[in-house]
Amino acid sequence: MAKRPIERDDLLKLKFLGGPQVNPDGTKCIFHVRVIDSEKNKYFSHLWMLDLASKASSQFTFGEVVDGQATWSPDGKQITFMRSKDKKTQVWVMPSDGGEPRALTKLDEGGISSVAWSPDGMKLLFAFRPKHTDWTQDARKKREESGKSSPPRLITHLQYKMEGFGFADHRQHIWLCDAKTGDAHAITDGDYDDYSPAWASDGKRIAFLSNRSANPDDTPYAVDIWFISAQGGKSKKVETPLGYKGGLSFSPDGKWIAYAGQETKDDSWSPTHQRLWLLPAEGGKARCLTASLDRTIGNSTICDARDAAPGDDAPLWSSDSSELYFSVSDEGNVHLYCVSVKDAKAAPVALTEGSLDITAYSGDPRSGAFVMLIANPTHTAELYTASMKAKSPLKLEQATEFNCPLHEKLNLSEPEEIWVESSEGTKVQGWLLKPQNFKVDKKYPLLFYIHGGPHGQYGNSFFHELQWHAARGYLVLYTNPRGSRGYSEEYTTAIRGDWGNRDYQDLIAALDHVSKRPYVDKKRMGVAGGSYGGYMTNWMLGHNDRFACAVTDRSVVNMQSMFATCDFAFMPDGYWPGNPWSKPEKLRQQSPLSHISGAKAPVLIIHSEGDLRCPIEQAEQLFIALKRLNQEVVFVRYPGETNHGLSRGGPPDLRLDRLQRIADWLDKYLKP
Repeated sequence: MAKRPIERDDLLKLKFLGGPQVNPDGTKCIFHVRVIDSEKNKYFSHLWMLDLASKASSQFTFGEVVDGQATWSPDGKQITFMRSKDKKTQVWVMPSDGGEPRALTKLDEGGISSVAWSPDGMKLLFAFRPKHTDWTQDARKKREESGKSSPPRLITHLQYKMEGFGFADHRQHIWLCDAKTGDAHAITDGDYDDYSPAWASDGKRIAFLSNRSANPDDTPYAVDIWFISAQGGKSKKVETPLGYKGGLSFSPDGKWIAYAGQETKDDSWSPTHQRLWLLPAEGGKARCLTASLDRTIGNSTICDARDAAPGDDAPLWSSDSSELYFSVSDEGNVHLYCVSVKDAKAAPVALTEGSLDITAYSGDPRSGAFVMLIANPTHTAELYTASMKAKSPLKLEQATEFNCPLHEKLNLSEPEEIWVESSEGTKVQGWLLKPQNFKVDKKYPLLFYIHGGPHGQYGNSFFHELQWHAARGYLVLYTNPRGSRGYSEEYTTAIRGDWGNRDYQDLIAALDHVSKRPYVDKKRMGVAGGSYGGYMTNWMLGHNDRFACAVTDRSVVNMQSMFATCDFAFMPDGYWPGNPWSKPEKLRQQSPLSHISGAKAPVLIIHSEGDLRCPIEQAEQLFIALKRLNQEVVFVRYPGETNHGLSRGGPPDLRLDRLQRIADWLDKYLKP
């Protein structure tokens, strides 16, 4: 059967796998699969079970629900998971050999995370942030029925809103739940947020993260590890290097705590490497295990075809507590690594190789069973198995084929990897997607995509939007300029507080390199990007006249107003020098709005009213400025139920609408 080009609506056919968790005896793996119901215009997610020996998968939960974050009981007989239905979320439990699931908790409306079984299987641990009673669904409904107005909010903290969650009217604390009855209560309290709880190996203590400094608003980086008895009581701080932390994980022998951490005093988007740290569980000096590896740990890859942006996965211990497994972002890839805990001089070792993106992993240290969720540029993520006892590189065996029937029909573009030299002798990595049936003697329009972050990376993961534009006859160029993760810390920190300088030079170097090729039509080039990529698109408009059109998505245009409207409240003289009230010069100079009078290309502005990361006032300022300058501009303003992640997890119909509007805009100016 002849393969066809990928289409816009193929997005609706993709299945997004996530949350793999291997059971305690290493024979099975629970995971979830998220699908799009185009008729109901909703996402539904269900649990599936993978038999690791036969590689057979079977669906485990059903219905119009969103199930995920599954965890095994220590004896492997039960599974807990998060279920969201009608916008309400609870912890559910069911037998691991099948049966009817039941709601375990009866919590108020709010956000639940980091569910973990106690070592004896008697209790569950999680973090919970309740929603203010004024803003629950029931309260809203009662106001509508009675005709009453919405009440005001009382705001006293800088960090009062969070992208993807909304307004944080209540603090998040650590809760314990009886695994049989579902009775739950908080074991921490106070005017601060507690998160990422983890059981000590003996079940007597709980570790968690919290910023309890004198003024967390002024020192957001002052995150510490705290201990509390499993019975509750007073919390005790553990001395660790100053900086953001995540992914707490106790060793099986109870002697150590591993965690991911940054040594920094920066704002929340610190460009310093996230490294793997080891801390004695009974107190002592923390030791960095990845100091010799000049890469950040965790997955930094940006794409639009996975269940969700991966978080800071806790490192995985070997059964004898001698080694740790973790992921590393490296030159557009995400690989699995291992490091010795006992040998202080041991360097981390890569266990995988090639062009791939590991978005999640799990394993059973005793049996050696390992499961990874892996994507590549021409295939969405599927589960792969390997043995933790094998030598590097691990032999990977594909275990699921959820998206294979679709991919087998598609003629996708294999990216050409390029490296170019920029200023100061910097080597910059990029990729070029070519249209299907590409001919070297034909001229093609070029679309230059710029990633967000800025401290993320484009890479070897499947990206529906980019593949679709290539299928529509475009050359698609995407790169990792300085500021991107996946490279040295010097490379990532090179643009700290100085956007539009070295990063701009790197982007132009890549564009110059590719545009010299005979098949690139220099008169038909467009630029597009979202978030920081939108910032750089706006910057390009004011500093370069080679583009025939531009698409700026969820962008930043004014650093002075962004200082106080972003959900990451800026620190004066933090990541950015100065402040808007007494030292605004640097912020103004770094704002694309200050240079927008040089814009000549027609601009499509895309923004969501519910965006708390880059508030819509940024788009409003750009639109008014371009209109006053008599430039051609269209502003597409998506409704409040969409947010910063519209292109990755927004309502399906609006994701398609966004894609079509971009395509129509590009075709208007770049097609012959």
